[in-house]
Amino acid sequence: MEQASAGEIVVVVGLKSARAGATLCAPGAPILLEPPASTEPVVSVAVEAERNADTEKLAVALAQATEADPSLVVRTDRETGQTLLSGMGELHLEVAAEKIRLERGITVRVGRPQVAYRETVVRGVSGFVYRHVKQDGGAGQFAHVVLTVEPLSGHVGDTGFVFESSVVGGRVPREYVRAVEAGCRDALAAGPLGGHPVTGLRVVLTDGATHVKDSSEIAFRAAGRFGLQQALRACATTLLEPIVEVTVTAPEDTAGAVLGDLAARRGRVTASTVRAATVVVTAAVPLAEVFGYATRLRSRTQGRGTFTTRALGYAPAPAAVAPVS
Repeated sequence: MEQASAGEIVVVVGLKSARAGATLCAPGAPILLEPPASTEPVVSVAVEAERNADTEKLAVALAQATEADPSLVVRTDRETGQTLLSGMGELHLEVAAEKIRLERGITVRVGRPQVAYRETVVRGVSGFVYRHVKQDGGAGQFAHVVLTVEPLSGHVGDTGFVFESSVVGGRVPREYVRAVEAGCRDALAAGPLGGHPVTGLRVVLTDGATHVKDSSEIAFRAAGRFGLQQALRACATTLLEPIVEVTVTAPEDTAGAVLGDLAARRGRVTASTVRAATVVVTAAVPLAEVFGYATRLRSRTQGRGTFTTRALGYAPAPAAVAPVS
């Protein structure tokens, strides 16, 4: 084509430096048009190369796919380690994965993202004694700590960690108290139930003892770590699952289907209003139950329903649905 007029759709091949949203113009008449805004992704899937040898190729292919289509987002979940591909719908993501297979020759496995669970203390222990003694021929290690572990507050699901010391008389020097706290924080990385991070607890160092030669910050850090690990096994603990607030907007005549589907997903409706033949439903839903919701909502509302989500926090997970690894 020699020229194209406003409103016409033109395909240009062979461009290397142009990106989606860029403005193409004559060199002598430069102009920059506002690029279209990318919509926030609503669906995510976990992707990985079927062969380990293709892992790096897949990373390059995903980066190029997001350059060509800004509505695609790739990120790595820092807790589960999964590579997550997010887009506007399941069909959108299926097409993106298929293009990688066809154009790059990479076999891609697509699956549900893992949920980042937490562990917390329901009933703690008081006066848990741990002695760290190590003698391997050289300078030894000695640390004696007494820990009390309890829930952070009366509400199971609160997150955070608080460390306190009630040691009197200098039985544990201040620098060793800091080492015990550091060791306790190390122990929070993996809980006793399934190796998930531990949150929502208070640890109090109530007593301890030192050795003139063998005590050190290293020894007390190890005592804090291993002591809390063993104390957690003596506590009553439970799994927490992430909860999101889902706000659904749909035609009023589909309200029953929307509410029924949210209930089936263990959702707890917190608000429901009707405006101009449109119902807006807000519910607290476990994140694990939101995967695949976009497709289900479309089918329940004949494609007329939309939803948004935002993180709310954590809540105890029923034993029947919470995986323990």
